Amino acid sequence: MYNKYKLFIILMLILSAPFLMGADSKTKNIKPNAPVKVQADEMRYYGSERKSTFHGNVVAVSDNYTLTSDDVTVFLNKDMDVSKIKCVGNVNLKTNDIVSISKQADLDHEKKVAVITGDVKVWQGENYLEGEKVFIYYEEERIVVDKGTDKRVTIIFKPGNEGKK
Repeated sequence: MYNKYKLFIILMLILSAPFLMGADSKTKNIKPNAPVKVQADEMRYYGSERKSTFHGNVVAVSDNYTLTSDDVTVFLNKDMDVSKIKCVGNVNLKTNDIVSISKQADLDHEKKVAVITGDVKVWQGENYLEGEKVFIYYEEERIVVDKGTDKRVTIIFKPGNEGKK
């Protein structure tokens, strides 16, 4: 049974951990655990709304990933910790062995869920996943991929390839 769901487990762990800004799979903690350098054409902070917006050629780099997007909004909770991140436009994530592209990504650190939408494509070596909307439930170790209106979910899995870089 493990082999049947191996691709989903691998994709969930590899995709969600770095995308959720350094999540710890043992404690389910999704707060950043390494410095994140963010560059953009413009940045604004709205104190009363507890949010920061980054516009134009946004690049966020940490020790285990690089995230690019047209626009990124970071929402803070009352303790001034990151609670949500919204990426809109040309969202790209690159880690050591995974690349994903989409039109939008919504990361909810408090609910521990990521919703990646808009022609989502994910590569891990020769493995491939494609769908219109990907839900990653970090705490439940569950991933759901929804099809688009014009096409179905696609997964290409090459057995024995998941450990190669």
